[in-house]
Amino acid sequence: MITNLVGIRIRSLRAQRKLTQKQLADLSGIPRATLATVERDDANPSLAVVFKIASALGMTVDQLIESAHRKIQHWPASTMGVVESGDRAYRAVTISPLNAFHITQLIFSLVPGGNYEGRPHPPGSEEYLHVLEGHMVLEVAGESLAMGTMDTACFHGNVRHFYRNPYPVKSMGLVTILEGVGREKMDGVDESS
Repeated sequence: MITNLVGIRIRSLRAQRKLTQKQLADLSGIPRATLATVERDDANPSLAVVFKIASALGMTVDQLIESAHRKIQHWPASTMGVVESGDRAYRAVTISPLNAFHITQLIFSLVPGGNYEGRPHPPGSEEYLHVLEGHMVLEVAGESLAMGTMDTACFHGNVRHFYRNPYPVKSMGLVTILEGVGREKMDGVDESS
């Protein structure tokens, strides 16, 4: 029964994104009781309600239903977003789906001597930098950290931050941004600082 799959899929996506029923219901513009009914195994939700929930999850109804049937989701390279700095020192490819909810992943490269100022994200955001190749310097709110291949760092994404490559070879990194889901304090660093 397709409605069972949709309800199970919605409940699963909500749990993955750490949303309460009330939070998802508010994002969807429906009563919490309606969402609770949709998530029950015996529910038979209207298309309008499923559309509102899918939209709140950053998906189309087709994506919500298809992903309930498919074990593997695929996004061709041609659908990934690309960002490049004006001086071409920094080039990033978004590897998470462009409509992903509260998560963004980018693979980026920095030419030798290249610098890039990261875009601040909403309060509560966490950003993770993983160096895939080479070396780089991460600067967050005036504090610098030299990083090498396979090093990882985590910091508040809502503060001013820079990626720098003062080294003679190109470096590559993977950035994961979790928007609005971070802790108020991380390792003794107050987010308001």
